[in-house]
Amino acid sequence: MSVPSGPAVEGAADLSANPGHLTRRLQQVIHQLWTASVSTDTTPPQFVVLNSLRASPDIDQRTLGERACLDRSTVADVVARLVQRGLIRRVRDPHDGRRNVLRLTTRGEHTHAEVAARAEAMNEELLAPLVSEERLTLVTLLGRVVDAHPVSRPGAQPAETADET
Repeated sequence: MSVPSGPAVEGAADLSANPGHLTRRLQQVIHQLWTASVSTDTTPPQFVVLNSLRASPDIDQRTLGERACLDRSTVADVVARLVQRGLIRRVRDPHDGRRNVLRLTTRGEHTHAEVAARAEAMNEELLAPLVSEERLTLVTLLGRVVDAHPVSRPGAQPAETADET
């Protein structure tokens, strides 16, 4: 289904109903809210990694990347930064000494808890213009759009950029 973008004015399209443009603008809003109210030290991809390890400790980096929907190079960079900050650590897999698994450090657990609480408050602020039913509808529709494209499927390589790692 095509969303009308309005009449062209002197060759320019009306982008006020263009999903790509609105998504980019939404990302700008989220970035501003994140840096203002959540963290300037922990980026959204770093939080996704911390959250994934909180949910599933002792997983390898490949599995972590799949669960966090990050490509190999991005997850490698994020993990390296979080290891350097002392938030996660690599340990030998107790079941297979040939591989390493990742887990949160005590500092990582605390950072995750702080950032998670602020991120939840940020999401409340982000969705404040919507009533409860609209919030659910928005999240449901966004999920459907994301799930319909290959970058969101397990094993696919997301088109992530490393600038927010």
